[in-house]
Amino acid sequence: MRFNLNTVLLAVLAVLTIIFLIPAENRNTLTAPHTLSLPGLGVSQTVPVGTYLLIGWLLTAALFALVNTFSRLRREADSARILRDMESLRTNLDKAEGSRFAELQSYLERRLNEIQAQVGQQASGNAGSAARLDTLRNELAADIGQLDHYLKRKLGE
Repeated sequence: MRFNLNTVLLAVLAVLTIIFLIPAENRNTLTAPHTLSLPGLGVSQTVPVGTYLLIGWLLTAALFALVNTFSRLRREADSARILRDMESLRTNLDKAEGSRFAELQSYLERRLNEIQAQVGQQASGNAGSAARLDTLRNELAADIGQLDHYLKRKLGE
């Protein structure tokens, strides 16, 4: 279990207060009249200074607890704001990453279509070359046949 420093300090102060107030002699000391001199207000003879000091100490402890609680709440609010900002940043980054993936996909599809078109052109060019090669082979075979026929005729076979 984790204790807040504020809680520990208030518990220690409460224990010390209880220990101080339990004996009857201490209670008499707190309520005994003392001479108190305040600047500008004069001298007072019947003031229980111990009680006023105890009340002032308790008010100071309560003020410390209040300030500490306010500070803790402020830190928690700031951390919650930072977490919200980080979540919105993560969402924006996810959207940007999604658009980059879509752009990359469209680029890859476009490039694939270009390569397929080039391969198709080369294939059609190869088909035209094959047809031209067949034509040349047929013409060459016809020329060789004519030459063979001519030579056979001339040589007298």
